[in-house]
Amino acid sequence: MKKSILLTITVLLTMACGSQKTTMNNDRNKSDYQEYRDRFQNAKELIGREQYSSAILNIDHMTALQLNNGDYTPQRYKAMILQVTGKKDEANIIYQSIINATDVSNSEKKKAQQLMLINNEAKAPLTTEIERLKDTTEFKNAIKVIEVPPMYPGCETLPQETWNNCMSRGVAKHIVRTIDVDIAQVTSNTGFIRSYINYEIDTTGHISNIKATGKNKFLNLEAHRVMAQLPQVTPGYTNGEKVVVSYTIPIRFTVD
Repeated sequence: MKKSILLTITVLLTMACGSQKTTMNNDRNKSDYQEYRDRFQNAKELIGREQYSSAILNIDHMTALQLNNGDYTPQRYKAMILQVTGKKDEANIIYQSIINATDVSNSEKKKAQQLMLINNEAKAPLTTEIERLKDTTEFKNAIKVIEVPPMYPGCETLPQETWNNCMSRGVAKHIVRTIDVDIAQVTSNTGFIRSYINYEIDTTGHISNIKATGKNKFLNLEAHRVMAQLPQVTPGYTNGEKVVVSYTIPIRFTVD
């Protein structure tokens, strides 16, 4: 049995003496680092406008400067672009190089592993069914007949009438803890960009069938990665039986 719920969450993501030779080297290094920073900012803005080829050119120029100092974020962004543009094998090569790097942070390695898992998933066809149902009587009635909604860890001791709100708060906190806040900088020249996440809590309490839609595929992928890390919850029940419950969450990427 499968039921549907519309869960609305908006997450605002806010995001100087030596010899003349030494001085010249220092000036050159400062210039290189400035170029590195400028190109990364340009790449982010291009991603926000979905000008992916130009964004990759900027990231490749950054790589040529050899100034990453253990920061593999630009390479992860390049892999994400390749992933959302259908170049899955090329994306996997970059993800694997990040995972194998000896100077990569645990956080960056974990993100690369999570994105690689998504990249290798068998993709189900996207559906707009949840959009069609949102304002229908059928959808609203479906909400009413879920006797015991899924419960986020820690909600079990609260009164039943608060479980839906508790679930919403739990998911919102998970998103804030898990999302790459800096990724919102891709919206610096576009204004906010929204991704819609449709997913299910199955009868074991695990998240499944995650589908991310929105006008920016790169941000949709980040939203997918974040939701895929949702912890196991208590499944929903109707008439004493566990049921699959569907949710839709809009995530708003923006910078203040």
